This record gives sequence, C-alpha cells and structure tokens, in this order.
Amino acid sequence: MIVVDETEARSRVSLSDAVEAVEAALRDLAAGTARLFPAVRERVAEGRGTFGVKSAELPSAGIVGLKAGGYWPGNARHADKPDNHQSTTLVFERETGRVIGAVAANWLTEARTAAVGAIAIRALAREDATTLAIIGTGKQAASQVEAALLARPFTRVLLAGRSPEGVEALRDRLAARGIEAAPATVEAAVRAADVVITITPAAEPLFPAEWVRPGTHINAMGSDTRGKREMDGELVTAARLVVDDIEQSATLGEIEAVPQARAGAVTLGDVLAGTVPGRTDAAERTLFDSTGLALQDLCVAARALGIAAR
Repeated sequence: MIVVDETEARSRVSLSDAVEAVEAALRDLAAGTARLFPAVRERVAEGRGTFGVKSAELPSAGIVGLKAGGYWPGNARHADKPDNHQSTTLVFERETGRVIGAVAANWLTEARTAAVGAIAIRALAREDATTLAIIGTGKQAASQVEAALLARPFTRVLLAGRSPEGVEALRDRLAARGIEAAPATVEAAVRAADVVITITPAAEPLFPAEWVRPGTHINAMGSDTRGKREMDGELVTAARLVVDDIEQSATLGEIEAVPQARAGAVTLGDVLAGTVPGRTDAAERTLFDSTGLALQDLCVAARALGIAAR
C-alpha cells in the first residue's frame, strides 16, 4: 500500500491539476459512468466536531474509495493541535478490492473544493465579471480566491468576514500569493460583486437576497452538514440553482432549508455536459451550492497516487 503524506500530496496536486481532475469526474458522474454512495456526516458528541465518510466509484480510473474525516473547530484555539480540518482518503482497486493507497487529504480537500468553485465560475459567471467578493476568512479562503482567478481575470477582490483581524490575515495570505485584495463590509462586498464566494460555517443566511445585483453569480461553499446554511431562502428559490449533487444538497446543503428549491435544481455535471442550461442571460442570478462529493476526493487522491484515467 502506498502512503502519501500531506507534503507529498501538496507537491503532486496543484490547483490546476485539481480543476482538471474534478471536471473530468463531474462529467463522468453526469454521464452515469461514476457513482456516489450515501454520505455519512454527523456531529461528534459534546460538540467536539463533525465527522464524515464519503465514498464513490470512479471506473475511469479503475478505483473505488472513501474519504473519512471532518472538522474540529476547537483545534484552532490550541497551538499544539493540528488544523481544524482533518481527513484521509483510502483508494481501492475496483476489480479486486485491493487497497492501493492512503492519501492525506487536508490539502486535497482544500484543493478540490477550490477547484469545483472555479469550475462553477467558469460555467456560470458572466464573461465580463471583474469584481470578486469572498465572505469567510478561514483556512480555505485563499485557495478559493486563487482558483477563482483561474476561471476569470478578476481585477478587484473584496474580503469580508466576522473580524477585522481575520480579514487582514487573509489579505496577507493572498498578498503572499501575489494577489491584491481590499477589506469590505459584507453588504458592500455583495452589492459590488459580479461573483460572490461564501465559505463559512454559518447556520443562518449571511445576507438578504436584495443585496445581490442582477447578473451576479454566487458560489455557496460552506454548507456541508445538516443545519448549516449561508443563503437567504428567497435567493435560493429565485436564482438559477446549480448543485454538485441534488440529494446531498437536499440533506446537507442549501436545499435542506429550502426544500421547494429542489424542483428547479440542476447539477454542475449536467451543465458541463450541455444537457441542461447554466446561465440563460446576462441579468440572471446564478447560485452554485457545493456540498463536496466523494468523487472529487477520489479523483484528486488518484492524481496524488499517479493513477491515470483510462
């Protein structure tokens, strides 16, 4: 069995690699040649964290596998503890069930989440989008911005979060990557943006629908557990709603709180395949709800293990 640690995973899979792998996996899912298995996502007792297991089958790479892990928010309060996000992917040979490898998945989770966001922006945002806003300043925020810039040449980046300190820390992380950004209030950021990314652990809507201009695209990246919610219900029902998986969005994502929106939802894979439309006009508000798919974890783990699609 091959073991890939965090350092190796980061060196073997870039954001561009992740975009390529995730898009191919989404197309496989839309074509019916890849499968998701039921996801498990549960709160750990005494509020210690959230633990989940997501698994899938990816025939194009000849593998099945799972990612196990979750989110322990208390870790950030202790310098001697690991990052809040902790996960590992196990990859098995599809034909025999033989284990191929165990891949540390903290970076890969960040990369595949950023990658699917970039894919959604490329598929759904207006071609002339110039202003990007991000709400949320946690560990994954910088990669979200970096990946978004692979999709559109944004000339203005606005940062909003719960604390000025968090915003400044994100601004510094982006500056270290050569990306200039400016702080803003949530309202100012949303009202000015052509594309909005939300990546928070929120349980209540972050802003009202009325702040979102016609033609805006939103990537809602934070809701991946029952009870989490970032979007206003009016926006979810009024926007062109695209999800990574309808069932997961209905149980773990934005559709959970707005079940009537399920009827109009389509998947990003189907948009990529051209079987359903994404954006239909320049004034339409589009919303992508990402809950994180096992196929995304599996395809980037395959890249880290050097497994090529067949």
